[in-house]
Amino acid sequence: MKNKFKLNLDGRVVTLVIMIAVIFVGMCFIKGEAFYSLANISTIFANLSYDLLLACGMTFVLILGGIDLSVGSVLAFVGICTALMMKNGVPVPLAIILGLLIGMVCGCLNGILVAKFNIAPYLATLGSMLSLRGLCYVMTSGYFVSGLPESYSAIARGNILGISTKIVVSMVIMIVLGLLSRKHKAFKQMFYVGSNAQSAFLSGTPAARTKILGFGICSLLAGVAGILMTSSFGMGQAAFGVGYEMRAIAAAVIGGASMAGGEGNFIGTALGVILVALVNNVFIMFNGSPNWSTAISGIMLIVAVALDRIRTIGKKGD
Repeated sequence: MKNKFKLNLDGRVVTLVIMIAVIFVGMCFIKGEAFYSLANISTIFANLSYDLLLACGMTFVLILGGIDLSVGSVLAFVGICTALMMKNGVPVPLAIILGLLIGMVCGCLNGILVAKFNIAPYLATLGSMLSLRGLCYVMTSGYFVSGLPESYSAIARGNILGISTKIVVSMVIMIVLGLLSRKHKAFKQMFYVGSNAQSAFLSGTPAARTKILGFGICSLLAGVAGILMTSSFGMGQAAFGVGYEMRAIAAAVIGGASMAGGEGNFIGTALGVILVALVNNVFIMFNGSPNWSTAISGIMLIVAVALDRIRTIGKKGD
């Protein structure tokens, strides 16, 4: 079991690095400056911070053998709640803290439904997805929540050493979570619970509590993404995060997380996010409509799940 927690460059990570390098170099030759220009690179990384946060949270849930379809709705819900609180005079720091707590509570409720009431993860989180998205439209009547404080908007619009604050925040969180997943007992237990929840329970591992923690962290990260998105755009919107859960699942599975549970790699997840963003950009560079982005992510998800299934069957055969 120790090998699962070692930070090593496994075959999946090496393969992803090679694929990303080949696509990048190939596009540099084919499209030239139109591809490697600062404007296009900025476009590729524009949404990477949000996708990386959601994919890291999804990695925890997949390690536990679950899935979370509500992360996009949580992103929008937290953003709207935070924006409305600030519009009503709540100080920016307090509004952010309360917004993140709301996100984590949403995730913990998902975890309770799954762990305590034995509801299938996709059903529990599908219900949350629809409920929260509906609440977003009810709370805003379909309008933007704008007029946010400048100090709030400056959070995501700034940069650190020339790198967008959003990217820095998401990368730091990913690194911290990667270290915790290998070093901290509560996080390492997720691998055991995901591999065999019954055996983990019999061995004294608090399986239910571990699942609730995993879902809570997943929605907390979606909340962070919601804070960054509303800060970046200077408004809350009910349509924020639509379809983001598919990209998060695709990136996590491509990066090495198994739909069967018990496996996950945060370096792989980050590379999966980059690959999904890069493929979408390549499609647009060849005059494909940006509206195909969701379809491309869906196709990549199907391929990733199929390959994961083949890999799982192969392991069982061994």
